[in-house]
Amino acid sequence: MPSSTNPEAVLEFFKKNHLFNSLLLFPYALVIRSVVILFPESRLEGEIAGKWGGEFIQMTHNWGAGEFIFSTFLVFIQAAMINRLFIRQSMIGEINLFPGLCYILLTALHPSFISISSLLLANMTLLIALGYLFEVLKKDHQEETRFMAGLWLAVSALLYSPYFTLLLFGLVAMSMLKTLKVKDIFQFLTGYLSPFFIGWLVRMIMTKEPHFDGLKNLFDVGLPEFGKLYNMADVVTIAVIALLLLINLLGYSQIIARKNIHAQKKIDTMYLLIFFTVPMAFFIPVLTVQCLLVLAIPFSLFMAILIRQIKHPAVAESLHFILFVTAIVSQFLLLV
Repeated sequence: MPSSTNPEAVLEFFKKNHLFNSLLLFPYALVIRSVVILFPESRLEGEIAGKWGGEFIQMTHNWGAGEFIFSTFLVFIQAAMINRLFIRQSMIGEINLFPGLCYILLTALHPSFISISSLLLANMTLLIALGYLFEVLKKDHQEETRFMAGLWLAVSALLYSPYFTLLLFGLVAMSMLKTLKVKDIFQFLTGYLSPFFIGWLVRMIMTKEPHFDGLKNLFDVGLPEFGKLYNMADVVTIAVIALLLLINLLGYSQIIARKNIHAQKKIDTMYLLIFFTVPMAFFIPVLTVQCLLVLAIPFSLFMAILIRQIKHPAVAESLHFILFVTAIVSQFLLLV
């Protein structure tokens, strides 16, 4: 991999959307997560906050370094999905691998981001749901598109309970992209309810108990407590995410500049996704730094667009290098 000491090496390399370049995102992810992979003392367990996947996540916690290598592979797959999604939807202005690169950077900013968690698994299905949501703008196969968008948003909620709020997000996002009719809402809701119904059937067959508790988490809502900040890694990560949030909000006009109307609508849905992270907090008993991972998907798009607009490659590469070093240092802080 090109050395990051060369001002134009890394970003210029991933500016080309070639298969070889895409595959090199995986060793890049391994390097930026190397501290957590190599030093057990820097590892933190991922949080389990969903009705599905809990037993699997607990099992991965016993894999040692294997868990973090596996999570790195999942992040690499998600980065590839992000690149494909934003390129296919013409949301970044040109074809490059910056969104996936930024996603890998963001998911390495804190040791708790790097382990297998409910949120990491749910981000996979959320990306699939976003793909179907953006397809609403097309004229063909709209019934299937709305159904599948609702289905994958529901799977995301079952994997990570705070994603229940994305039920309303899906409806609002579709109305932003295209005028909704009653039948459109019905198709979306049918898809959304399907995983809950299927889950109930499987549970009833396996346990012989007809009791349905698939919506139990919906009623476990209240003001969350704020988790304690135990080390500088927490402070550094919160500061970086807060700064990126401010930049993304203030840079809205630059982010949508010179985009066609369809691309602007899709970018607006990503800002809407950021807005819906606020009500997610009411589904979490204790807010921890790990919850900030919900911002990784929209931030990866906004960062990629802003980096592309920087005129001087050396400045863009310096910003990338600062984030890269921050991620490495954040992992090292747990060893101090």
